Amino acid sequence: MNGYVQFETPDGEPITINADRVNFIRRFRGESDASAVNFEKGNYVVVKGGLRDVSKALGQG
Repeated sequence: MNGYVQFETPDGEPITINADRVNFIRRFRGESDASAVNFEKGNYVVVKGGLRDVSKALGQG
C-alpha cells in the first residue's frame, strides 16, 4: 500500500486516507455498507463501502 485514497463518510463528506498508515479495516457496527478504517494510534474513521471494496481501494492506493 502506498499513497492517498479518496473516500466518502456515511454523511457524504469527502475524506482522504493515507493507505500507509492503516492497520486494519472492520465492518462498522453491523452495517454492510460502512467500514471503520483503523490507524496506528487506535484512531479510526468511518467510510462508505463494504470491507471488500474499501480493502481493494486501499490496496490500489
